[in-house]
Amino acid sequence: MFNLLIVDDEPFIVDGLAALDWNNVNIDQVYKATSGKTALQIMAQKKVDIIITDIKMPDMTGIEFIRKLGLGRKSKTIFLSGYAEFEYAKQALKLEVFDYLLKPVTDDELYDAVLRAGKALSQEQIKVNSYEEVMTAFMPISEHVGEVKPFYCLYENPQLIHLLDGGRWNTVEEKLNNIFSQLHLDNYHSNEFVMQTYFMISNSFIYFAHKNGQLLIDIIGRNFGNMFHAAQSGDIRRLSSLTFEALGIIKKDIKKEDHTHHKSVIEQVQEYVKQNLGSDVSLQSVSEHVYLHPAYLSKVYKAETGEGFSEYLNNQKMERAAYLLKETKEKVYEISVSLGYNDPSYFIKRFKNHYGVTPQEYRIN
Repeated sequence: MFNLLIVDDEPFIVDGLAALDWNNVNIDQVYKATSGKTALQIMAQKKVDIIITDIKMPDMTGIEFIRKLGLGRKSKTIFLSGYAEFEYAKQALKLEVFDYLLKPVTDDELYDAVLRAGKALSQEQIKVNSYEEVMTAFMPISEHVGEVKPFYCLYENPQLIHLLDGGRWNTVEEKLNNIFSQLHLDNYHSNEFVMQTYFMISNSFIYFAHKNGQLLIDIIGRNFGNMFHAAQSGDIRRLSSLTFEALGIIKKDIKKEDHTHHKSVIEQVQEYVKQNLGSDVSLQSVSEHVYLHPAYLSKVYKAETGEGFSEYLNNQKMERAAYLLKETKEKVYEISVSLGYNDPSYFIKRFKNHYGVTPQEYRIN
């Protein structure tokens, strides 16, 4: 809930605005002022979160009142004005005013502005709380023994972020084991080093997740927050355990994504082959079609299907040849050419190796 201050030199306007149902927009206490001077006194004595003030008032304008409060104030200001003048709007921007409403204003417009101001205050408070948590986390948990030295192993090559990027999972685990082993040493047994370790690891995980089109929190869930709290409390063993748990989840998720991607590539390859059996289909031409290096595509295809690409291509051509021999009256050399074999004798040899009979014998039988 928030506290609201209403400022206007017309008492009946102040009373009318104060009588609105502010509880519905999370307002607990409503303060009233009929001058800028009175408003300043209230601000000095009370906790005010949101201010609704008229601009044109005698003695002290709304702009002068807000200017006296200064920049960097925590409260949100909503200006009410009967003047749609650029100069007023420009000054409002300079004073970091939250909203600028033109009279006559409806109750719903006021409610909406106050709700948005409250939401902005809540979001700012969350940021402040998070910052304070982080700063509190740097309180030392033990005295240093000996000279303070940089935690070099965090940044020695190869760095964690590069190992993740390269999919070198075993080396990632070795790197993390080394980091946590070093962290247990007396010279690094301070929350500053624990938090430094947490930030480096979490930033590497976040970068890797984002590069793969995902949010880290969507991959590891509550583990994300648990890692922070473990680091905050200086619990190195728990931070280590949670880190390896998160790594396992990330590894599994990325491999699942890779498998899904590979399946999509295989489908594209097979569709391309079926559509282009009559042309000069090759590993090179298919690789260019799916934008992969031929050697990598060959490896992926074998891993996903259990057969080599050349074997698949040959099987597709032979199956197509068998269909044409049975279902059409095309001559053998015509079928040969239609499947990309410019030398009919070579086609006949491949067909016999595959089916054990020549194309002509296959057609007759």
